[in-house]
Amino acid sequence: MNKICTTIATEDLDELKYQIDKAFDWGSDYVEIRFDFLKLSDMSHALKIVEEFKTKAIFTIRSPEQEGKFTGSHSDRITWLKKLSAIEPMLLDIELKTIKENDDLADYLEDQKTPLLVSWHNFEETPENTELTEIITEMRIYSNHIKVVTTAKTGQDALRILDLYENANGLNLIAFAMGDSGILSRILCTIYGNAPFTYASLEKAVVPGQLTVKQIRKIYDKINVWSEIYAKPS
Repeated sequence: MNKICTTIATEDLDELKYQIDKAFDWGSDYVEIRFDFLKLSDMSHALKIVEEFKTKAIFTIRSPEQEGKFTGSHSDRITWLKKLSAIEPMLLDIELKTIKENDDLADYLEDQKTPLLVSWHNFEETPENTELTEIITEMRIYSNHIKVVTTAKTGQDALRILDLYENANGLNLIAFAMGDSGILSRILCTIYGNAPFTYASLEKAVVPGQLTVKQIRKIYDKINVWSEIYAKPS
């Protein structure tokens, strides 16, 4: 079954559990908690709220450099990444640049045996696949859970990024493109690419080209029905 992870990006602590519950009610398999949207003063309380969902949750704190909303210092973010790790989520999403440039954090996460989703984003374009393949080779040093997200300027960009799955042996690769031209890759990454899941929004898109969980679930349900029909012997 094609799986969906819904991004929860709320600034309102009172909305956090409500939105997580809604995501699961609407057909999401997992949730991505964007802690960078929360106030620093609310994050300790947020950890208590999300702990009951941790086995089906990806935790992340995006820096402004990565189009995130975190307002604290660099050292604050490193500290909070360690605190998120201590809760033992399903996956901790950490950018390749962050883990490469912070040996202490990398050592800590390795010692804690934290399951990492190492991510890399390009918010401007979709580089050539040779470059992306080199980036993936670097990423797999840290984890076999890898997320590569680019920005599609054309439909061809969206289709081309799906070719990365052809050489993804031994990896749980999630690769797709943002933007309106990348929508198809968001849907096909779990079908053509066998990604463990794709990403959706709850209602309003968090990043360009993001469909809602209801939209993607409806598409996947239709595809599953057609697959069952055509799989039956005539």
